[in-house]
Amino acid sequence: MGRILDKLVRDHPAYQVEASDNGLLLIRRDGKDAEFNNLARELINDAGQEFAVFPTSDGHTGYERVFVIPL
Repeated sequence: MGRILDKLVRDHPAYQVEASDNGLLLIRRDGKDAEFNNLARELINDAGQEFAVFPTSDGHTGYERVFVIPL
């Protein structure tokens, strides 16, 4: 995995990580909406040759999950 992906697998106060054979599922922790939304937007902007990102909206203006797939 690349540098960004290596950082994502570590425990973080804004999200929990579920690893799968295909990538990482980042799930927002309660009360961490703004921090998680910032991370999701950063990942969306940085996606490209190293990884693809599939965010899930919370139905309002933010994100509740992000699936990250290494390329």
